[in-house]
Amino acid sequence: MRLLVTRAEQDAGPFADELRERGHEPVLQPLIELHALDFDAAALEETDALIVTSGNTLRALEQAGAIGGLARFPIYCVGDATARRARHSGLQKPLAIEDTGEKLAAAIVDAAAPGTRFVHLAGEHLAFDIVGELTRHGMPSRSLAVYAMEAAEAFKPEVADMIERGTLDGVTLLSPRTAEIYVSLCHRHRLAECAKKLAYFCISETVAHRLETLDARRVYISERPNRKALLDLVS
Repeated sequence: MRLLVTRAEQDAGPFADELRERGHEPVLQPLIELHALDFDAAALEETDALIVTSGNTLRALEQAGAIGGLARFPIYCVGDATARRARHSGLQKPLAIEDTGEKLAAAIVDAAAPGTRFVHLAGEHLAFDIVGELTRHGMPSRSLAVYAMEAAEAFKPEVADMIERGTLDGVTLLSPRTAEIYVSLCHRHRLAECAKKLAYFCISETVAHRLETLDARRVYISERPNRKALLDLVS
């Protein structure tokens, strides 16, 4: 299948290679671009542990040269890939790793002592309010934005042409944010009617939900919210 890869540029290449290994033809159209943000490190002086729910957090901290100062903190992660990147960056071995923010919050509530103070290092757009969930369970927590994802303003001309002509088979979507941007661009380019005919391979129900206004006919959701499961779904 000819599949649109919507991941940020730094992640699109490796994902495209995995699709090629499985016999597919990837078409790269990054819909978001990472930008590290300035942040107040003083927010970390009164915390006991860190939460990282995306590898983009670690990438942004590396760009800012700030990751070395975090090695003293216990860390909790969403996703095996994020956990591997955390260890590679010199952070402590994660105390818990779960597939989603909801599951990680539940694991933290079960394992951490009441009153433990957490900082969620994250982007500006959050798919799940893990801070609110932990706070409700007596764990004073706060979110610290360390990166922003800038949305693409348009499809590449060749991508718009593929959607219009029906020479694209499907679209891979790995985050609610990219799904929102994709739908917005389909409407902006007046391609919604053509786009609804494509197959959509979504990493989670939350991502698939963002396609509702597109009225897509074929939406598939991976069994688990991770990259490997999505690749298995495509295959």
